[in-house]
Amino acid sequence: MTGSSSFDVRFYTAGANWPTNPFRLRGQGSLELQDDFVIVRGTSQRSFRMPKREEHRLRRVDIVNAWANGQDVRFDVLGVKGDVTVGFSVADRETAARIVSLLPTRQTEQFVQEHEENAVFHDRIDYWSPSTPVIWGLLTANIGIFALMWLARQTYQNALEGPLRQLFALNPSVSALLHAQQLVEWGSNVGRLTLGGQWWRLVSSMFLHGSIWHLGFNMLALWQVGRLTERIFGSTRFVALYLLAGISGSLASVLWNPHVNSVGASGAIFGIIGGLFAFLSRPNSGVPPTVVSELRSSLLPFLLFSLWMGFVYPHTDNAAHIGGLVGGWLAGFLLARSIHLPEQRPA
Repeated sequence: MTGSSSFDVRFYTAGANWPTNPFRLRGQGSLELQDDFVIVRGTSQRSFRMPKREEHRLRRVDIVNAWANGQDVRFDVLGVKGDVTVGFSVADRETAARIVSLLPTRQTEQFVQEHEENAVFHDRIDYWSPSTPVIWGLLTANIGIFALMWLARQTYQNALEGPLRQLFALNPSVSALLHAQQLVEWGSNVGRLTLGGQWWRLVSSMFLHGSIWHLGFNMLALWQVGRLTERIFGSTRFVALYLLAGISGSLASVLWNPHVNSVGASGAIFGIIGGLFAFLSRPNSGVPPTVVSELRSSLLPFLLFSLWMGFVYPHTDNAAHIGGLVGGWLAGFLLARSIHLPEQRPA
């Protein structure tokens, strides 16, 4: 290329679904493409210090593996001490494609293999499971039930008169007791009731949540992990995996602590992760080695962090988490299928 071209970009410092950069740049910045250099400008985030404007000059001869994914752009920079990946977002797909066209076209052998295997993987799951209706149904059910419970509490409190109404308005602990009793009435996993014959609570408790934060965290995790898992297993098998894992988590919870009063979808979500690990470990699953490695490296830290948080924070039902994980892992082996395309299946 001759001359230079400049683009407005946005940098991110962390996030599973965002392109990151090694310079700790965040927010608005710019990218200037010159004949011999690529100049990255932005604001770096520094611990306990004010943000700082920075400029990084990268040699074009060191840049490889440029590619765009929608509005996100990434490229690798080969260095003496190690390689780094620079990522950012732009305003639209057309701008992202133009930036890639102006960057060096060289690609490493590993990069080519990874992208080829990712393309094969997505072709396979697009063939078998192009959509994720179960995830949408589970999100709707969990959020809808939480909203109905909130409306029921508000209706009850608004119906009260005089001192009782003031008591609920001024004393949060009274409202918390009402909420706890409501969870029992709506189907929480109460030890004495579940073990007393109300086994349906092993399932109903999976759709109840104690707070908006509890619901939000679980639904975010379900959305992030569940979409891919449903496409790999297929919707029917995914329903079975979710329910078997959730029941395993609820059962482990009540057997570990007979006095438990437990709610939440986290046991089933841990089971989804366990089922996905089981699927990836099966031979001839149809998931290419590169994708297996990527999924394991991304899921394992999340799994270990979530289990650690469960031990650190009180009132966390880790028995349900571990029970769901083990149950999901076993169910994953039973429910796994090959995602090879019919004409590609090994003999």
